[in-house]
Amino acid sequence: MSRVLEKAAELAVAIEESEELKQVKEMQVLLSQDEEAEEIMNSFFKMQQQLYALQEQGIEPDDELNAQFNAVQDRMEGNMTVAKYYQSQAALGQLLQQINSLITKAITGQEECTDEMCANCTGC
Repeated sequence: MSRVLEKAAELAVAIEESEELKQVKEMQVLLSQDEEAEEIMNSFFKMQQQLYALQEQGIEPDDELNAQFNAVQDRMEGNMTVAKYYQSQAALGQLLQQINSLITKAITGQEECTDEMCANCTGC
């Protein structure tokens, strides 16, 4: 195995052992045990699919459907289990973004373009 692949395997293990991934997995278990949270998530994804299907057909959703979707989003934000799940997802996403930035810098010699440094990069 090449050195690069060995390091990639080490990175995979480090990610698997990270607090961020452990937290996501714990929250997934809690989410599956919380009937209200699970119902909210199912409603959200069902409505999201409906809105996407309408968009694919070029149809603008009516006010009632938009109101229902907003109500489901409000329920998501108000449910602590769902909120903590999304917080854990965001933390893991941030870790993965930082890893991606390090890899991008190694390949290109430049840091990945961000809002803060966009004016100085050549990647946009």
